[in-house]
Amino acid sequence: MRVGVRLDGPRVTLRDFEPRDVDDVFRYASDPVVMRSAGWARHRTPFDSITYIQRCLSDTWGPMTFAVECRAEARVIGVVDIRVVSPLWGVGEIGYTLARGCWGRGFNVEAGELLLTFGFTRLALRRIRAVSDLDNRRSVRTMEKLGMVRERIVDRAAQRNGYRVDRVVYSIWQREWMRRQQMSEPSAPPGRARDAAPLMPACADGFG
Repeated sequence: MRVGVRLDGPRVTLRDFEPRDVDDVFRYASDPVVMRSAGWARHRTPFDSITYIQRCLSDTWGPMTFAVECRAEARVIGVVDIRVVSPLWGVGEIGYTLARGCWGRGFNVEAGELLLTFGFTRLALRRIRAVSDLDNRRSVRTMEKLGMVRERIVDRAAQRNGYRVDRVVYSIWQREWMRRQQMSEPSAPPGRARDAAPLMPACADGFG
């Protein structure tokens, strides 16, 4: 879903996809190593990437999807998204996929911090979770660096290459996120939204 918001971090910008991003998207979405745990099909041709971008910009596409742009290289290096899974209780879920050449450089954590800020401040969420294959240590480490804590392991929750794999759920509460913000950046939360239309809060009451 098109969000109409730009979120700026020190090195990356989260923004809506654009048609010119097709080559960048195909570069990482056609990589079988990247897509092994992504949860969506590997792109076989650039047409698949064109279709994907069109879907991300559609108002009927559920998740609010952001292209991750590396400003120093002026190219898209991945995708992150956030969806409201429970409007009543204010629960959201984030996901992320990053080009293999950008692994281990902190881009995923920076993009994740921007996404948490957006979810807690603009969507008024109470809790945000993320789910990963249990054996995907890079993804698990990203969730931990974002301050998320492990909730549970779901046995045989997904299928990868014909085999069932376990999944792990991490989450962070808004109050814990606010505490981390006060400790690390008391002057301002990470990220700044520009050119954004007001968004409705995800919930009015719930756990907190």
